[in-house]
Amino acid sequence: MSSSKVSQRRQIKRTKNKRNEEKFDKASSDVKKIGIVSCCLLAIILIIGFFIEPNESYAAVVEKLPDSFTSVKVPEDGLPAEFAHYITYEDTIVTTPKEFYGTTGGSRLANIYCMDRKLKMEGGRTYVKDKSVIDASLAVKYPGLIYIIEHGDTLPQELLNTVSSDEEKVLIYYINQLAVWWYLDIANGYSSGPTDPGRDVAYSEPAAHQYENNLTVAEKTAIINNETYGPYIQELLTNAMAYNPGSTTPALNAIDSNSITYTMTDQYIETSPITVTSNSSNNFVNYTVNANNSNIQVLNESGVSQTTFSPNERFKLRIPISEVKDYKINLQVNISGNFSVHNAYFYVDSVSRNEYQRALLGQIIADKVSSDLSLQYEIPTGKVKISKIDASTGKGIKGATLSITDKSGKEVYRYETTGEDVDLTLPVGTYTITEAVIPDGYSAEITTKTFEITEGNTTEVVIENTPNIPVPDTSSNSFIVYGIGSLIIIAGIFLIVVAKRPKHAKEK
Repeated sequence: MSSSKVSQRRQIKRTKNKRNEEKFDKASSDVKKIGIVSCCLLAIILIIGFFIEPNESYAAVVEKLPDSFTSVKVPEDGLPAEFAHYITYEDTIVTTPKEFYGTTGGSRLANIYCMDRKLKMEGGRTYVKDKSVIDASLAVKYPGLIYIIEHGDTLPQELLNTVSSDEEKVLIYYINQLAVWWYLDIANGYSSGPTDPGRDVAYSEPAAHQYENNLTVAEKTAIINNETYGPYIQELLTNAMAYNPGSTTPALNAIDSNSITYTMTDQYIETSPITVTSNSSNNFVNYTVNANNSNIQVLNESGVSQTTFSPNERFKLRIPISEVKDYKINLQVNISGNFSVHNAYFYVDSVSRNEYQRALLGQIIADKVSSDLSLQYEIPTGKVKISKIDASTGKGIKGATLSITDKSGKEVYRYETTGEDVDLTLPVGTYTITEAVIPDGYSAEITTKTFEITEGNTTEVVIENTPNIPVPDTSSNSFIVYGIGSLIIIAGIFLIVVAKRPKHAKEK
């Protein structure tokens, strides 16, 4: 090979290496640029997040409400100039208190809604948690307040378009406060609904309401006639009046043990799937099943061990035969249901609760409520001895399949016979045994028998099969007959052919 060719190849190799190095340097540079840009974008996002106040959702369901909080009044210069003039009608201006919110631990907690318009509401007051708005001891319950808090956290966009972005939160607070006041008037019987201004009279019951309506007839009339906000407030009130947060005392419904059926094997008895229901299905979260006997298994419908179930799941119990004592099974199962009820609470001034009005914190809580149910009953049992025999010899037959069903037609046991008798423990009742598969060599009739299981006794059931009548094997004789017949036919054909041969052929 000439030196010139070697030199050319070396030059080509150097050129390729140089190009690869340039590509690598360019890729490294691109990666650095992407990293710098990403860091800059992240920094910008963090700076924006630092200066922009996040949109607070006061109606969020929380795990726990504070036992107390401090009321804070929004400064006068922190409110829009037209704060008190969203709804007017003729000479009536529907006003609300200046916006309040609660603080706890130095951070903003939620808006505060006034419950009693004629009483004081100031900042810097310590409020303590009082009764639930659906407390059973209240003379009047107010479930619709939960709905107003849940659904009043924002407004339809067409309403928000009527104010500047700075006024949105104030408008939301304003409308919710009017809805709270009017709902209280409805609940206390001073207005029949969101289209009825009611009447201007003083409350007589309960004792905490010895003053005029929260909203006067003139103010309610102004709301009804307001084309911008009136329809929304009326809709909010209509839904609040119909709202049902669920029972504050949820309970599990009793289980009818007579509706439970059973299947069994040689080792255990198993219940049919058991359904758990509640008087408060909307708030039913789950339930837990525990048997008082560790030998009794709790299963799901697929037969897998499980103890906690959702409301739409059913459970089964598997009881070992060893748990049958004196022909009885004692079952005791505890079922604990767990419920979540959306709730809201009143707060009252810690010093002068009659001078300062009650407050409604603009947050709701998911109260956790439980209910226990005891499933306790006794299963009386007896035994059955099943014999599957040859009717002519009395000996046991194997290869038959027998099915046992209860009085409802449900199959409780199925097995294939081995020639030995079967002893089976069954709950007291009426059963039917059916021969589902006939063993070879026996008549094809299906035998069905009904028997009764009584407590403490053994019932004997004998099922006979008649053997088939032996039929001689004629296959070989038929072959001989067919063979002889064929030979005769061939011989006949031969004779006919010979008989018909021409005379001159015979002479030859």
